[in-house]
Amino acid sequence: MQNKSIIIIISILILSFIGAVVYGKISEQQAPKSSGSNHIYGKTDSKVTLTEFVDFQCEACYSYYPIVKEVKEKYKDKVKFQIKIFPISSSHQYSRMATKYAEAASVQGKFIEMHDKIFEGQKEWETAEKPQVYFETYAKELNLNMDQLKTDIANKFVDSIIEADMNELRSLGGKGTPTFVLNGKLIDNPEQSTEAFSKILDDALEQADTK
Repeated sequence: MQNKSIIIIISILILSFIGAVVYGKISEQQAPKSSGSNHIYGKTDSKVTLTEFVDFQCEACYSYYPIVKEVKEKYKDKVKFQIKIFPISSSHQYSRMATKYAEAASVQGKFIEMHDKIFEGQKEWETAEKPQVYFETYAKELNLNMDQLKTDIANKFVDSIIEADMNELRSLGGKGTPTFVLNGKLIDNPEQSTEAFSKILDDALEQADTK
């Protein structure tokens, strides 16, 4: 009788283990996947694409922000600009939260606007106890649907977008932010000036015209 009880217990444990493994595989297969973000500004069919990988709490990104914004306005009729995300949570505790709000705003067609507000308010929310209060204020200023925003923030698909962007930068050899990529190639330490970016883009446009 005792042997039968032991066999039953062992059988239950084995079946439980198998069930857990199968459930894990099914859950993994059903987990939402993304090829990455798709935040475009400027001339969508341009032969020249400048991609910037950003971390919303990165001080260097904050310093580059006004320069890049000026460059985007200057070349919006000639160059395709792309923003991708690379939150470094190990050193920036609120960067992933900020990213989720930006990606959730993207669902309602307001990524660029939220991106700008988050960077412009960085010095306020990064020292706050509850930075989400600032992010929600930005969302309200953009007239976003707050219920939908909160639903999208909690959506695992947003996490998959973040991971896809981060994996893309790693595959290019990038490790930090901001990282700039011109037509698929990393730009090594671009000078922090409108003139420097203008030269990079002018050269790329001239080269594209000769092909």
